[in-house]
Amino acid sequence: MSTWKKLGMGVLATGLALTLVGCGNSKSSSSSSKMDKTLKVSADPSYKSYMKSVIPKFEKKYNVKVSYKAMLDEDDALKLDGPSGKGPDVLMAPYDRVGQMASQGQLSTVKLTSGRYNATGKKSVTYKNKVYAAPVTIESDVLYYNKKLIKTAPKNFKELEKLASDKKYAYANDKTKSVAFLTQWTNFYNAFGVIKGYGGYVFADGNTNAKKMGLNNSGAVEGLTYMTKWFTKYWPSGMQNVTSNENFVTSQFTSNKTAAVIDGPWMAATYKKSNIDYGVAVLPKLNNGKDYQAFAGGKAWAISNYSKHKTAAQAWLDFISNKTNQNKLYKSASEIPANTAARKEAVSTGDDMATAVSKQYDKDVPLINLPQMSEVWTPAQTMVTNAASGKMTPKQAANKAQKTILTNISQKYDK
Repeated sequence: MSTWKKLGMGVLATGLALTLVGCGNSKSSSSSSKMDKTLKVSADPSYKSYMKSVIPKFEKKYNVKVSYKAMLDEDDALKLDGPSGKGPDVLMAPYDRVGQMASQGQLSTVKLTSGRYNATGKKSVTYKNKVYAAPVTIESDVLYYNKKLIKTAPKNFKELEKLASDKKYAYANDKTKSVAFLTQWTNFYNAFGVIKGYGGYVFADGNTNAKKMGLNNSGAVEGLTYMTKWFTKYWPSGMQNVTSNENFVTSQFTSNKTAAVIDGPWMAATYKKSNIDYGVAVLPKLNNGKDYQAFAGGKAWAISNYSKHKTAAQAWLDFISNKTNQNKLYKSASEIPANTAARKEAVSTGDDMATAVSKQYDKDVPLINLPQMSEVWTPAQTMVTNAASGKMTPKQAANKAQKTILTNISQKYDK
């Protein structure tokens, strides 16, 4: 999960290492004379069980010994570990890091097996027309709704506004405000879908041209104006607090006070622990009738450019991204596969999360993987809070944010 999905949360790159060695006695399906004999693979510790199940099969098929290191944020560590030879040959990285790492020369180009991914998946791992990773999982914001409070998921924001006018959802500490629907729009990862749905965008030319932006065009301002309505008319003032509003949203929903929230699939575990009866659905349509186009996120397998075992590394990407292994990933980690065939199978199980994420993902915009995107998050957050607090009009807030972003990009990248 990208760090910008949870602002203010720092994740330290720490790890634990374990080595899994298989028999490797059978003949490789590839030419054994050309295949490397060892491979270092790194992935998040949450995949430990999954990795244990797939590594022996890879070792047997290719006669390659795999050393697996379970490590958080290996993508951050590669810059130091790679040149020293301590880094992995293959690692997992969020889509929004792929372009940045590729631009820094940390990733090798890869080949994607034909027919496994849709256009959104391919674009998520493409930087300057070159492919640098193989998609693993897909993510998207979705709508969670409390089945105890409402029978079906709201299909549009007019329905959410109607819920917000219902006195039973009045906020306990301020009865003039409502907690019927909540979401962390101070986090631009969540707010982007509204901006996009009203006609705004981040970078020009399908988010490939960082010299031009559409964060302050008429559509973007209209979207920001609509979000401001929720902050000023419906929500408690605490929803503007960027350090505490996420916990507020979670506590209100898990205590059966909020009917619907917008957040990502990573929140499902928290909601399950609270024992609330919730459902998951695609995002509601905006008041202009357009789709709420969120960021299509996820993770991918990438090959370190420092690796001396790129043949085996490419074989790993081909192997780990096939339908069988993607199905195993879904069953083991409950994450939606990027492989389209495996994704279809996950949806066929009747899992409402898989269904909602899959349907929403097809409406979404690929998470921007340009290095310059790192300059967007904080000014865009400030844009929302400036408008929500009334310090600036939505137009003024959007103008300031875009000017700040373009200035920062010019200073840091246009040299």
